[in-house]
Amino acid sequence: MRRTFDHLLGLPTAAALGVLAASGIVDVEVVPTAAPPRQKPCPEDAYRTPEGEEQGYASTRVIRVEEDGRRLIVARFLTGLWNQE
Repeated sequence: MRRTFDHLLGLPTAAALGVLAASGIVDVEVVPTAAPPRQKPCPEDAYRTPEGEEQGYASTRVIRVEEDGRRLIVARFLTGLWNQE
């Protein structure tokens, strides 16, 4: 029987890995999405980077779960630019 992991969708990558580890799944491959870059980049894209994530401006989140939880497809979303002065 195949398990579903819909409850992981939208979670930050670290949180999803923690949930999987608690279920005994530890050999998880994390794959960034292969979406093409924007044709017309916007200034906020500068924050959608690993550095921006470290500073709290972005978050890598699960957008797809494959191979019964052994592969997570993730994308980086802007999360912290609003309400900045």
